[in-house]
Amino acid sequence: MDREKEGTVREEGRHVDLILRATEILECFKPRRSELTLTELSDLTGLQKSRLLRLCGTLASKGYLNRDAETLKYSLGPRLMILGRLYENANDLFQLAEPIIKRLAKETKETVSLFVVHGGRRLCLVKEDGELPIRFVNAEGDVLDLHRGAGGKALLAFLDEETRGRILAGLMADPATMLPKSWIKDHEKEFDEIRRKGYVVSYGDVISGVAAVAAPVFNESGLCCASVSIAGPDHRFSEKHCVTLVRRVREATAHLSARLGYDARRPR
Repeated sequence: MDREKEGTVREEGRHVDLILRATEILECFKPRRSELTLTELSDLTGLQKSRLLRLCGTLASKGYLNRDAETLKYSLGPRLMILGRLYENANDLFQLAEPIIKRLAKETKETVSLFVVHGGRRLCLVKEDGELPIRFVNAEGDVLDLHRGAGGKALLAFLDEETRGRILAGLMADPATMLPKSWIKDHEKEFDEIRRKGYVVSYGDVISGVAAVAAPVFNESGLCCASVSIAGPDHRFSEKHCVTLVRRVREATAHLSARLGYDARRPR
């Protein structure tokens, strides 16, 4: 490799590294962690303050971060809201799902979420809180495990075999999950049962004391593209009440699937 090409490769690698660091900074902000100091960002990202200061300054100059002149704390900037709105307007699934999710949350009074596959995990694309004072709270944009929880298992069970195999192989190799082969073997029957029933109910699968019911959403090609989950404190999810919740979530997913062009009369 000549010097010019070698220099180009190094430069490209440096630029990619800068993008990764910038995304790490933005992902530090959460609903309950909306303002962060430079020290807190350094602790969360592992980056030196001098480097963080330059990166945060660049993000702030482009509107992706705000910096309070008095507290010196950073928060997310208006540019992200603009991009988020553009994404919502361009995403048919979001637009079609949002009113259905809101109506389901109002009917059940529980937290309702729409999840999609995001790499080897699941992304909360739409969320609506219920009206009850004690409830399970998550946020749009949260990335959760795909192999745990009703919303994740509903996705994983109905993915095509090739995609599911690729994702599970990744979860076995990922140091953050390191799923053993025995887990996959133990859950094959569970996935078969989920596909047979068309829904899944979980108790304390992700968080102790939280229960959920979920069902898959299909697109015009008959492929599973999302799942809808109803979640709340497990003491409200009695066997009798779960029958009602399952019926409601399946009605909602059938409605959303139909709006996406899915024909339930055709075999998937």
